[in-house]
Amino acid sequence: MKPLVGYEWPQGGTKQVAYMSQDHHIHEFYVGIEGEWQHANLMTQAGAPIAKSRFFVGFAWPEEGTKQVAYLGPGNHIHELRVSVGGTWQHTNLSLITGAPPAIQVCAGYSWAEGRSKQIVFVGDDTHIHELCQEAGKAWRHVDLTDLTSAPLPANNRMVGYDWSAGRSKQVAYVGQDGHIHELCLVSGGMWHHTDLSAQTNAPRAVEVKVGFEWPEGQCKQIAFVSEDGHIHELHQSVVNPWTHTDLHTMLQAPLATNVITGYAWPQGQSKQIAYVGQDGHIHELAVAAGGGWQYTDLTTQTNAPITPITTMDGYAWSAGQSKQVAYVGDDGEIRELWMPRAGSWEYANLSMKVIAIPARF
Repeated sequence: MKPLVGYEWPQGGTKQVAYMSQDHHIHEFYVGIEGEWQHANLMTQAGAPIAKSRFFVGFAWPEEGTKQVAYLGPGNHIHELRVSVGGTWQHTNLSLITGAPPAIQVCAGYSWAEGRSKQIVFVGDDTHIHELCQEAGKAWRHVDLTDLTSAPLPANNRMVGYDWSAGRSKQVAYVGQDGHIHELCLVSGGMWHHTDLSAQTNAPRAVEVKVGFEWPEGQCKQIAFVSEDGHIHELHQSVVNPWTHTDLHTMLQAPLATNVITGYAWPQGQSKQIAYVGQDGHIHELAVAAGGGWQYTDLTTQTNAPITPITTMDGYAWSAGQSKQVAYVGDDGEIRELWMPRAGSWEYANLSMKVIAIPARF
């Protein structure tokens, strides 16, 4: 859930950065191998209503070969825009077809390979965590995850949802009103259950969770958050080890962080990485490759990227381009990208200078 989302679409061979503009429309920059960046106004193409909130989600769904974004629209309904390879953008009012309660915010969206499904997570006007889920070839359905698990209510609308292939599970992580990180998890063939991860790991108090993802090469899942002292902490669980807490700043002596943070796996580099905006205004990366140790890099210094106030960022891998990238936007509304191919070094690009489009503001 961000006002800017970057992700790859393997079926289309593209990488894309979607963002919310000042006219409450969702726009997309996209590019294929050796192609030029292009722009599309997704709402205009799909004939969809404008957004009520600047936060939305976007992701690919391999089982049906689509890419999609979901957002909060008029009447506090959840809307989806989706497209297949060679097709046109389509619009669906998910709240209307599922009978889901009014939403306050769309919080997470992701695909789950084991369940052959895609899911949208949102907080309702009852402050419960809800899920809208569709399995391949079937209809959308609604589930109240808070009711199913008797889990504590969330302290805010910042949360993550993701697939963990090695564990055959899907999970949602959030911060409760007690400052603890809580997980709602469903293993294939089982029932939803709740775990207090902070209590299990003795992790420090958290304010919000913005990073959660699987790392196939490490056969683990992880959650990262910034504590009140500006340190980045990671909670991780492997198929053979229980949840463990690590203070990455203490380990690496990296610059202190703001709350602008992202994290993702990079299969081509067999690595996982966390990128964040430091209190010095630079973009920093903490990365570890399978079998190696954590490494720190100042991406702003390495790419000579201009220092600009950054409001949001998203990092992701692009398999077709064998690259990893961090897309971000600042107060000026321009979208920028730092990217590194597998056999190269980090580079900087201002995507807004390559494509004529409305600035990323709301």
